[in-house]
Amino acid sequence: MIRVIVAGGCGRMAGEVARLVSEAEDMELVGIAERADHPEIGKSRYGVDITAELASLLEKADVVVEFTSPEGLFQIIETMRPSRLPLVSGTTGLSEEDFNRLKESAAERAILWAPNMSVGVNLMFKLAAEVTRALPDYDVEIVEMHHRHKKDAPSGTAKKLAGIIKANRRIKKVIYGREGHTGERAPDELAVLALRGGDVAGEHTLYFATEGERLELVHRASSRLAFAKGTLKAIRFIAHKPKRFYQFADLLEDK
Repeated sequence: MIRVIVAGGCGRMAGEVARLVSEAEDMELVGIAERADHPEIGKSRYGVDITAELASLLEKADVVVEFTSPEGLFQIIETMRPSRLPLVSGTTGLSEEDFNRLKESAAERAILWAPNMSVGVNLMFKLAAEVTRALPDYDVEIVEMHHRHKKDAPSGTAKKLAGIIKANRRIKKVIYGREGHTGERAPDELAVLALRGGDVAGEHTLYFATEGERLELVHRASSRLAFAKGTLKAIRFIAHKPKRFYQFADLLEDK
């Protein structure tokens, strides 16, 4: 039985994870942690109390999961410092400095971070690298769409896709929209466009275009359930792993 704390557990994504953990036969939800000013503090969900005192829960747990914010993520890591419990993080909006700091934190514990916990999206990452290498002369563009409540743009998934393209193609310029007289598109340019509206759980399209044809890699999530199921896979993976930094690709390749 894997005992799990969900930090940020009243949010849309983490709340779905908390629900699935509470229903899983091989897991036990031992606590939901939230920021001190959250209106749900003192209430309960799925049979556990919602508390601002993450530290008080740590001795009961085997794994901590968090979907919060960059600031919240590092507050959680600091609170966890004495425990050495493994951490699954799905927080997006990290700067390059944040990402490096997160990787450094894996010297103290096993950390699995992914901007998207969907198995399908993580297979898309692998395909994106292969197609980028196979089509070196094609123009590449990324378009993502999410619900109106999403706070960061572009999405962490779109940033990850852009990073994959840059690692496999000589890209000199990344742009985030076009307006006015922009001139012809440069071959070493990459555009990342973010759309927001309605209740879209997450859509990402990677375009490879040349004269006469276009190839599209598309992932559409119809609900957060896909991300939550992937998070449970990450919990099972990280529970007994040695301390280092992991990404979802490590889970997919784990035998």
